[in-house]
Amino acid sequence: MPNYTLGEERFKNKSKDAENTLSASDMAIIISHLLKKYPQVLNTTKVVKSSFVDGKTITPMQNWNWMLKGLSQYDPNYPVDGLKTGTTDAAGACFASTMKKNGRRLVTVVMGAQHASGEDPSRFIQTKKLLKYIFDNYSSKKIKQGFSFASVRRVKVINGKEKSAPVYVKEPTVIWLPKEQQLSDLKVKFSKKEIHAPQISGKTVGRYYLINKPVLNSNKDIAIKATVHQDIKQANLLVRIWNRLFNHQQSSSKKANSSVATAQKDKNFRPYQDPKDLVKAGSWDKKSESKKHPNLTKVKDLWLRVSLKGNRTYIMSGKKPIYTMLSTGGVYHKNKSDTPTGTYHIQPERGDSFYNHKLNEGAKYYVSWKDHGVYLFHSVPTKSDGSIDKKEAKKLGKSQGSHGCIRLSIPDSKWLATTVPVGTKVVIKNN
Repeated sequence: MPNYTLGEERFKNKSKDAENTLSASDMAIIISHLLKKYPQVLNTTKVVKSSFVDGKTITPMQNWNWMLKGLSQYDPNYPVDGLKTGTTDAAGACFASTMKKNGRRLVTVVMGAQHASGEDPSRFIQTKKLLKYIFDNYSSKKIKQGFSFASVRRVKVINGKEKSAPVYVKEPTVIWLPKEQQLSDLKVKFSKKEIHAPQISGKTVGRYYLINKPVLNSNKDIAIKATVHQDIKQANLLVRIWNRLFNHQQSSSKKANSSVATAQKDKNFRPYQDPKDLVKAGSWDKKSESKKHPNLTKVKDLWLRVSLKGNRTYIMSGKKPIYTMLSTGGVYHKNKSDTPTGTYHIQPERGDSFYNHKLNEGAKYYVSWKDHGVYLFHSVPTKSDGSIDKKEAKKLGKSQGSHGCIRLSIPDSKWLATTVPVGTKVVIKNN
């Protein structure tokens, strides 16, 4: 609703024509709360046709969701039972669909579809394309109660009769993963370094976090409750006193060793020498090298090499870097970057711009290299109005600063996003 329609509730510091703006993920959050708290809404949204009686007047109505059974865009492969259409000049034709698949409810949000007329089915056609993409590339995987992740089979126990205890998934859980990914491939971390005795069997003792599997509109990983199958009993008093003294001495020793390691830290993290024509670090509006960008479709043995601590991204031809770009990777926490290290491949998702309302940050020219749109190569960050965040941009080539993606200059990001082939190998290392 435009601000001028709100009467006394209007925002005093906004123009009369200002309107609320929601992203697709914002809308998905609202829908998630709606369906969890008021699931009975689906009893209404799945109704195809109904007649409304007002005295002697009977008004027949048809649902605007044309993907319902019996209407023009129905497809048995996508048996939706809701949820809402909407059209505005700013947002175009929009549609939020929901359906059940393998016992799990899915929600899709389409915005900005074509709206040539009231008979235009574009929003539904785009929704079917989105659902097809999900079903072609993802499948639901059930994690059974009692499942044990290979990477976190046991957790250290403080003041227990046993020094460690096996941990297991507390409740059955279903998650959606790329079809080629198996549960055994999942990278998992535990929410606690240790648990304290006593613990009761069946109670939540911590959570598994599925690394790089963020939840809706957040960088936080999917969390799964963990438990123990047997009671963990407390050690006797003398053992507990000894453990407290020993742990205090060990902690003091670690702090001293950490200070020595920091002082001796090697500052040269770059695997290759910078080329002579490399621009000055912090130059976000220029190509990183004065020479022409290489034609990536003609590069032999093409791959990309990222040095997170070196703040460089290299276009590689076999063992030789042929173009060097200033870059900025993820912030380090306890000597671990928010950018995952390892070997990945360029994915199909790419575009001219995006904006993340949760992070209050966007970027221009992006291409995905992990988790289909979660981890990207993209430009230095932009603000909500599309302008460059110059404070962050000046970090380019100097220091880490991203939430996990790899930032590049505007010209470099545009060139890479529009030309790098799908499937190109990407190797990300700290050094």
